[in-house]
Amino acid sequence: MTLFLITFSVWLLILSVVLVWKYPLFKRTWQEVYFADTPVLIESDDWGPGAALHGQRLSQLLKCLETHKDAVNRAAILTADIVLSVPDIDKIIADPEGRYHRKLLNEASPVVYQAMLLGIIKGVLVPQLHGLEHLNGQAFAKLCQLKDSRIACALADPQHWEWESLASPLQGHYVDGSVLPTEALNQEQAQTIIALAVQRFTELFGYPSVSTVAPCYLWNSTIEQLWQKNGISVIQTAGYRCDGRDKQGSYHQDLSLIRAGDISESAQLYLVRNVMYEPVDGNNDAITAYQEAMLAYAQALPISISTHRYNYTRTEAEFDSSLQGLDQLLSNISSSIARLRYVASPELGEQIAKEHSAIENHFNGADYLPLKRLSGLNKLAPFLWRLYYRHPKLKLLAYLSGLIMPAGLLCRYFR
Repeated sequence: MTLFLITFSVWLLILSVVLVWKYPLFKRTWQEVYFADTPVLIESDDWGPGAALHGQRLSQLLKCLETHKDAVNRAAILTADIVLSVPDIDKIIADPEGRYHRKLLNEASPVVYQAMLLGIIKGVLVPQLHGLEHLNGQAFAKLCQLKDSRIACALADPQHWEWESLASPLQGHYVDGSVLPTEALNQEQAQTIIALAVQRFTELFGYPSVSTVAPCYLWNSTIEQLWQKNGISVIQTAGYRCDGRDKQGSYHQDLSLIRAGDISESAQLYLVRNVMYEPVDGNNDAITAYQEAMLAYAQALPISISTHRYNYTRTEAEFDSSLQGLDQLLSNISSSIARLRYVASPELGEQIAKEHSAIENHFNGADYLPLKRLSGLNKLAPFLWRLYYRHPKLKLLAYLSGLIMPAGLLCRYFR
């Protein structure tokens, strides 16, 4: 009994010191959103103009999602991050003034566009703005005029190339990556392409995009201001913001720690991807992705899965493997989480901003029950897990002091 009282007293003393030392951190973490109903998002970048095969593969992917249902019998839903156009290379080269020309999604790839519209009607696809292009138009036009070797693939076969074949620095939309370090678009250029993108998106899908994710995660505060001006209130991130690349082509992070639910300088809400399922890259398989999903679940966070288009548009073998892995991943998540809810990014943003509002799919008119949150002591276990996974020094202190034992018991009791 004496040993227990001494140990308990030491724990109380250490805990008191830590509470005073880290009070702002604890307060900020406690005030974050904690979900009782676990939102699961499937974020897929780069859907846009492409070969008819892309439309066929997208249809197969969406059929797979239809087979997965959540706690309210809603099917899994793809937040498809849409690239609205591709360069019209023939017109660019023929233009004596070297201006940029584009072909819109519905004109360039009607099979892909129709697959998207059918997915929207069925409720398994919600479109989200990725960009007017997945490159810098004016820089690309200049490279065309110069017949630059970096775009040789596009010049060799203007009708069948894909922007993913470009060097990564050339794929940025809000920066000019034709020279390094990259140069950000000026405000006038950025306003022009963002306003046009919002207009074209609404024309194509019948409702404006209130959320977006920047190509290559390259954007800055000026872009955020212009997004806000053009009706975009939710920004999807990977937990950081990059405003450009340096002379070596490495990303420069000007915001290096973004949490889901954080608010930008322009009063927009940030969302964060926390599960990587990119099997074609060779290092993000279904098993790893499931482990990442369970870490998010322990913290009562949304499970936001990143899985790019290229996983589903390459060889037949790669497609089959990627689709089977995604099917397995969703099945494993569903078997582990009873109160699972499939949502799209704009819907999650609206849920965080307005707690008790119904979930509304603005693209097909369907609505669903709002997401339930944790409150009071029910937040304690995921609160402790957030501290554990985010802050190595606190984790080390917990082990060295022995506080990890009562913390572990609390996590078992309250979740």
